[in-house]
Amino acid sequence: MYQNVCYENNFLKEVIVKVDFSSPLEALRKKIPPHVGNAALTCFPISEPKKALAQKLKLSAVEITHEKQEFTEWNYYGREREKRLVIAPHCVFVTYSHYSTFEALKEDFFSVLSSLFEAFPNLGIGRTGLRYINHIVPNMPDPFEWHDYIDGRLLGLFSRFTERKYITRLFNIAEFKYEDLQIKFQFGAPNPDFPATIRRPLFILDIDGFVHGLQELSEISKNLDRAHERIQALFEESITDRLREVMHVCRV
Repeated sequence: MYQNVCYENNFLKEVIVKVDFSSPLEALRKKIPPHVGNAALTCFPISEPKKALAQKLKLSAVEITHEKQEFTEWNYYGREREKRLVIAPHCVFVTYSHYSTFEALKEDFFSVLSSLFEAFPNLGIGRTGLRYINHIVPNMPDPFEWHDYIDGRLLGLFSRFTERKYITRLFNIAEFKYEDLQIKFQFGAPNPDFPATIRRPLFILDIDGFVHGLQELSEISKNLDRAHERIQALFEESITDRLREVMHVCRV
């Protein structure tokens, strides 16, 4: 019911879509297939690879050892650095700091992921995730009075603890499971000035949807659609019409 809803001025701090490989792609440690790089550059024209280290902990009957492996993290950015693509031996992800639509995010992501499946037909995906982090910072004087913007059912702790001059953080976590799709919902006032007491209004709605288990390319697409549908519904159920006005709700 919310699939056609969008906002001109959202409070999204970051949106992340990511898949973890079931086992590392050793071929990506030092080089990237040319057509994968070309696919990345189409949507992310700034290339900035960098060296990184992976650490492994090995346990045996007689000792514990640490093993370090150097690899190249293939970083690509949008023209205004408004988005970032990372390809590494263990995962690929896209993060947006300026978000438009889920369809645009998914198109960018799959243009690269599809090229990886072409280069590595036996590529295994062990986890798919989609995460939306909203930092709601409206123009209001009291950092505890959120009823105009946040659904009252999420504000139980705000009415429970009345000695507000002593509060340093009010944060909640709720987790759900819809068959194999899991949702982790973190919400509340994390307080950027912690461990000082809360002085500035900031309310976070951080919704993370993910699926564990081996997945084909077509399954990844469906799982992201499912995660997006649940995330969007949970977000809409967590806000008020007043916040929708602030964000300039529109329908596409």
